[in-house]
Amino acid sequence: MLNPIRDNSQRSTTSQSVNIPPPVRGWNARDSLANMPEDFAVSLENMFPNLTSCDLRSGFASHSTGNGSAAVETLAEYAGPVTRKLISAAGGVIYDSSAAGGSTSIATGKSNARWQTTMMGTSGGSFLFMVNGADAPIYYNGSAFVTPTLGGVTAANIIHVTTHQRRLFFVFKESLTFGYLPVVSVAGTVATFDLSGLCRKGGYLMAIGSWTRDGGSGPDDIFVAVTSEGEVILYSGNDPSSADAWSLVGVFSIGKPIGRRCLEKLGADLIVTTQDGAISLETFLPIDQVGASGAAISANIQNEFLSSVRRYGDLYGWQSLHYPQGSYQLFNIPLSTTTAVQYVVNNQTGAWCKFTGQNAACWALFNGDLYFGGQDGGIIYKADTGVTDNDGNINWKVLPAFSYYGSRGSQKLFTLCRPHFTSNGSPSFAIDLNLNFNNQTPTSVPTPSVIAGALWDSSKWDESYWSGEAQVASWITVTGIGEAASPAIHGASQLEIRFNSYDMIWQQGNAI
Repeated sequence: MLNPIRDNSQRSTTSQSVNIPPPVRGWNARDSLANMPEDFAVSLENMFPNLTSCDLRSGFASHSTGNGSAAVETLAEYAGPVTRKLISAAGGVIYDSSAAGGSTSIATGKSNARWQTTMMGTSGGSFLFMVNGADAPIYYNGSAFVTPTLGGVTAANIIHVTTHQRRLFFVFKESLTFGYLPVVSVAGTVATFDLSGLCRKGGYLMAIGSWTRDGGSGPDDIFVAVTSEGEVILYSGNDPSSADAWSLVGVFSIGKPIGRRCLEKLGADLIVTTQDGAISLETFLPIDQVGASGAAISANIQNEFLSSVRRYGDLYGWQSLHYPQGSYQLFNIPLSTTTAVQYVVNNQTGAWCKFTGQNAACWALFNGDLYFGGQDGGIIYKADTGVTDNDGNINWKVLPAFSYYGSRGSQKLFTLCRPHFTSNGSPSFAIDLNLNFNNQTPTSVPTPSVIAGALWDSSKWDESYWSGEAQVASWITVTGIGEAASPAIHGASQLEIRFNSYDMIWQQGNAI
């Protein structure tokens, strides 16, 4: 038990101060609060950790309505040689949502809106191939949807698709068998390949993908099949019908995958979202399942990630997406049918944060920009744009790692805290002082701050100053006695905000 500060003539009451840098190593949901390095954060919501600061995420705005009343559960980009289009699905309808404003229905009468997609190019053009495990597969040719003839299989059982070595490969519902078409074909007889003899844990194929180990598409690309039980089967080659052109690389065990959208390309790597966290294939190949879990790219937030899997792993909406323009990878975590958050990692630094307020059912890139389908029904939003969440405030919070402020083992009377911001306005914020590793939810309510200067993109991040920017630093009274503390700094803003550091003032008490 900590002793209170006592009146002692031998003790100096001179106030002391220290500057604490921003938590650029990001959100930490793994380490003990009592031993977390000061450049981490206990909580980092809607503040993205960069190399030297934590920056308020951009907002989002309505892009397209008119998609019915159901959640938009699929977004995909048709990327032709000349034409690009944003394809969406909600309810039993597929839409062209390329233009801002309203979507146009281009296919109706479908059983669900949970499509898996891939692009495929042939001599006949470029095609967006789509499957949902209930309807016959379809492809989009840039102007209309076509139902291809697929012989030798029950087409409606195809539930996952990928492009590998210039072929379309398919997953069938509740099966350990995959199918494939001839080279550069989007129709024809589907050949099959049975993996059941390799899968000691049983289950069924969840997803398939192509892993480009050297960073470039070519003959050394690896075919990846992931089962519902967490077995990963790797094959090299380009023709499963030929023993000379198709060879087993290995069978590995990881955590069970989460959802059909559990695979995502990240440069030369392939990321798998599993019950053990977000796993890099490049990382887990040399080690066992236990080691892979410890080396997961989500290691810094592992406790939170695993808790979300346990609580929400059965919900639709889990998805990983690499966003090159933002230099991050996001993992969409559905909390309910109406609420979602995103766990976001800086691809350059490996630092994590959490995005809230973006209730997404799915994500996609279109012309390099970021979009999500809303859970609120019929609306597609453009993300990473502006300073508002669809004209509303962006709520943010920074709870830095608890600090002993250079005096571990002694009590302190905390009196003042001063955050340092760079902003295009005057950000309003509140501070709730957390003492002795008590991670409390903030109770103070800051006054929302609105824009008073330049908009996003008037200057580039980390290259020059924002137009109209100002350095903002305000002393806020905080009161508390403890050995360690952390200020929960939070606000609701329609501004550009960069958190640079904070100062803390305290008076030294007697040692424990």
